[in-house]
Amino acid sequence: MGNLIRAHMARLWKTPVFWLALIVMVPYGLGLSGSAIGDFQSGAASAGLWGQPLCGFCLLIGIILAAVFGLFFDGEYADGTIRNKLIAGHGRASIYLATLAAGFLAALALYGVELLVWLPRLPWMVKNFPAPEPGRLALCLGGTVLLLAGYCSLCVLFCMLIQRRSLLAVVLILLMVVLFFAGIQVQDAWETATHGGMQLMIDEAGQQQWVFHEPGQAGTLTAFLYDALPVCQAYRYMELDASPMMLVWSAALTILTTALGLVLFKRKDIK
Repeated sequence: MGNLIRAHMARLWKTPVFWLALIVMVPYGLGLSGSAIGDFQSGAASAGLWGQPLCGFCLLIGIILAAVFGLFFDGEYADGTIRNKLIAGHGRASIYLATLAAGFLAALALYGVELLVWLPRLPWMVKNFPAPEPGRLALCLGGTVLLLAGYCSLCVLFCMLIQRRSLLAVVLILLMVVLFFAGIQVQDAWETATHGGMQLMIDEAGQQQWVFHEPGQAGTLTAFLYDALPVCQAYRYMELDASPMMLVWSAALTILTTALGLVLFKRKDIK
């Protein structure tokens, strides 16, 4: 399996879409750190000052990974690469897991560039701003890496099952866009339920009116989605607001999608 991973990584370094993604990480990292400092100076809590540059990577990375994975792995079937690997004696499980490992290493490389962009500001921030709570920061960093693994496992599931070259990138990007907007809706529902606020309603007569909601508790489904959806997790990690269950759901996503992908890939008719 090591040879398969090395072959993927060697080809990845020659792929323009991957280098473009690495370049995108530069303004992305600068934007996260600049936004964090600006928010703190405007009166926001200090948690976001550290959470945004260190853990904000996963907020949009799903869409970026969808493009990279979709355009990089789209030739595996069309070029006969997977068939040739099978003929060479590689098992299907090894092929699948090598693809997942290479994808995760690529995602970590993107994360590393985003952190390197922020790193020169670290001494200045340590000197001028309050330090984060180590336990909260460690939990959120671990959750960010697990969430990244979940994104990769989800992308690889589709990469290894979709043979049509023109379809893969479209499916992955649409999936990540849907997950992104679903996360925004759940985030809004959670904040409305737990923090209260004004909401524009239309009554039976068609008249618009503002209704004030008292703070309360979110429903069971909203609470579950608030812990489990990737975008909701990314927002919470940015504020250093993590719970152990969030890490459990990310690990579960990785394990379940990988197990499902292995089962389906072993049964797939590869021509």
